Amino acid sequence: MLERVAPEAQGFSAERLGRIRDVMGRYVDEGKLAGVATLIARRGQIAHLDTVGWADLAARRPLGEDAIYRIYSMSKPITIVAALMLWEEGRFLLDDPVSRYIPELGEMQVLRGIEDGKPVLSPPASPMTIRHLMTHTAGMTYGMFAPDSPGEQMYRESGLLRSDHTLADMIQILKGLPLLFDPGSRWLYSVSIDVLGYLVEVLSGMPLDAYFRERIFQPLGMADTGFCVPADAVHRLASFYMPGEQGRLTPVDERAGRDYTRAEPFCSGGGGLVSSILDYARFAQMLANGGELEGVRLLSPRTVALMGSNHLPPALGAYGDPPHAGHGFGLGVRVLLDPAAAGQLDAPGSFGWSGYASTDYWVDPANEMLGIIMMQFVAPPPMMGYPTAAQFRTLAYQALVE
Repeated sequence: MLERVAPEAQGFSAERLGRIRDVMGRYVDEGKLAGVATLIARRGQIAHLDTVGWADLAARRPLGEDAIYRIYSMSKPITIVAALMLWEEGRFLLDDPVSRYIPELGEMQVLRGIEDGKPVLSPPASPMTIRHLMTHTAGMTYGMFAPDSPGEQMYRESGLLRSDHTLADMIQILKGLPLLFDPGSRWLYSVSIDVLGYLVEVLSGMPLDAYFRERIFQPLGMADTGFCVPADAVHRLASFYMPGEQGRLTPVDERAGRDYTRAEPFCSGGGGLVSSILDYARFAQMLANGGELEGVRLLSPRTVALMGSNHLPPALGAYGDPPHAGHGFGLGVRVLLDPAAAGQLDAPGSFGWSGYASTDYWVDPANEMLGIIMMQFVAPPPMMGYPTAAQFRTLAYQALVE
C-alpha cells in the first residue's frame, strides 16, 4: 500500500485540500451524485484520500475507501501498458500493419458513401497500424456517435462488444464492418483498444484476463482489479446511477449489459475492468515512477515517456469532437500540451484518461503527482454529466503551495 502522509509533507495546504470535500460533498448533498472518492499522491506518497456520500443510496451504505468501481475506459491505459510490455520484448513495431498479426482485419475497407442503399467501399489509402489502434486513428468507431451516420449504425447494430462473445468472435464480426475513414486521417474514439487486447492475446499466447493478472495486477499488488468482482467482494461494488425523473438519482438497470459479479467470455480491454481507487493508484504510481513500483518494473522510463507524448500529426490538431483545446493524444491517453489553452494548472506532459461512469485519473511527471476521482454516475446526452474531474484537478493544484 502506498504510504499516507500529512499533506504538508508533500507541499500541499491541508486547509486548501479541504475544498475538495466541500465541492464533492455539495454534489452529494444536492442529490446530484451518490458518492465520490478522491485521491492525490505526490512523490509516491498519498497526501489526500477522501470519500463522501454513499456506495448504495437505498441501503444507506457509506462509500468506503475499499469500494470497487466499474472503471470502463480507464481500462484502456492498462491494455496499452500490456501491449507496450510486449513491444519492449520485440514482439512488434508500432508502425507494423495490424493485418500482420490479425489477418482478418486486412479485409476491412473504407466506407466512401451509400449508393442505392448499398455501401460504397474501397481499400484504405494506407494500412492500419498498431499505432493507429493505440491512438484511435484506425478508422473504427463505437457506433454511438452521429446517429444518422450509416457507418455508425453498422457498428451499433453489429453486436461487436457482446459480453457473451470472445475477443476472437469480435474480430470475426469486425472484419465484415467498414472503416469510417482512412487510417491516420482522423481521430475517433473507438473499439480499437479492444482490438489491441486481442493482439495481446495473439502475441502472448495467453487469454487477456490471465495476462493482466499474471503480468500486471499480481506484480503491482492490485488485488481488487479484474474483469469481475469476486463473490467475497461483491458487497464492496458501488451502485451505479443516472439522473431520473426531476433529476433524482436512479439506479442503472444493468440486466441487459455486463454482469460484473461473474466472469463472462468477453474481456474488454477497452472498458471491461473493475478496480478500487487504491488499486488504480498503484497502477498510476507505476506510470508516475517511469514504469516501476516498489521494485517491480513493467516498462522502461523511455516507454512511459513515449506513451505520454503526443502522437497526433499536426494536421489532426487536438483530439476529440469538438477538439479538446491544449491537448494532444498519446498511446491510449490524453496529453496536456498547452495549460493556458486548456485552462488547467497541471504541467505540460500531464496525461491520463477517464471512464464512462465519471471516473478519471491523471499523471503529472513534472510535478511528480497523480490524481484519481471515482464515482458511479452516467448522464446520457444532452447533459453528459458534471464537471467533477475538471473541478477536482483544479482543486488539487490550487492546494499545491510548495
